[in-house]
Amino acid sequence: MITFEQEKVAAALCEIPPLDGDVLVAWVLMAEWREADGQTKLTRLISAHSSAWQAKGYLHEGLNNRWPLPDRQHHNPATQAGG
Repeated sequence: MITFEQEKVAAALCEIPPLDGDVLVAWVLMAEWREADGQTKLTRLISAHSSAWQAKGYLHEGLNNRWPLPDRQHHNPATQAGG
């Protein structure tokens, strides 16, 4: 079952493919929120039909890989190289 939130995130991601013709397969989203009392918390959301091991793998790869990638064809166009 696909949730409303998963649909909205997937639709937003599909609007910014790294290269024309690329197709979104799966994703993971982490967000930090600040509550009214100043405390913060993390939330996460994964794409529909994704498993926990996929999400953990994406996060591990994202944290431990060289970033931003020097290969612009495999780089998120929304981030600046060298940052």
